[in-house]
Amino acid sequence: MKEKAQTSLEFLMTYGWAILIVLVIVVVAWQWGFFNPGGVVKKGSSGFWGVKPMDFSYRVNGDLELSLKNGVGGGINITEVVVRGGSVTYTDTLVTPLSISPGSQSTYSLSASTSGLQGGGMGSSYDLFLSIEYNDSRTQEFYRSSGKIWGSIEAV
Repeated sequence: MKEKAQTSLEFLMTYGWAILIVLVIVVVAWQWGFFNPGGVVKKGSSGFWGVKPMDFSYRVNGDLELSLKNGVGGGINITEVVVRGGSVTYTDTLVTPLSISPGSQSTYSLSASTSGLQGGGMGSSYDLFLSIEYNDSRTQEFYRSSGKIWGSIEAV
């Protein structure tokens, strides 16, 4: 009886470790996007503090649309947006600042005809650097929130 118990325990341990290793490899491959046959890059962002892009779309013709959320705690006025994509850097100094109340969102649009940004093929990936300058209504100080956004280029 003792030999049968030892044999079954060895069987369970051997196959248990093998199954665990395969599961870990599958999860890592899935997180890295190996099971993404369409090649679509999920939207994402990093960096940013205070004013954050919650949703964004970059289109084939180069138009960019951002949904900016005010997470500062007081009202803000966005005064400047800088977008850098590849070798093109465009600075948009807003003549009329974009006001956003605390916790609210507002849309900012940038036309490719003004900015010189060039889209690309639909479904191809993009990676843009954004810098957003804003004025905090509580302190009247100017601050800058910056970071990167990425995803797949969308249709017009």
